[in-house]
Amino acid sequence: MLSKYVLQLDCESKNRYLQKISTINGVDPYTLSKLDADTLPPVEATDLVNYLVLGTSAYTQEQFKAYRSLEAYNQCVNGWVQEVASSKLGDKYVVVGKVSL
Repeated sequence: MLSKYVLQLDCESKNRYLQKISTINGVDPYTLSKLDADTLPPVEATDLVNYLVLGTSAYTQEQFKAYRSLEAYNQCVNGWVQEVASSKLGDKYVVVGKVSL
């Protein structure tokens, strides 16, 4: 079952989206109704650095080195991200939240 969001995407974007959600058994995060803040996985600042800076892209096989993305951590700490919840699908978590601009 796909959300209205996915159905309005152009063909290339839709294929990329479907490829990404294939890692969570094709479940569209926009269709999840059971979200709970209590199921959030434990995450620390070092986890973010390891993923965003030291992680390797599955597409290019190159290191991310996304130092600017660490600004997102500061935005979370400073209250820009609200209403965070998640749903556990097998051994993976889908995390959603509202971001203030």
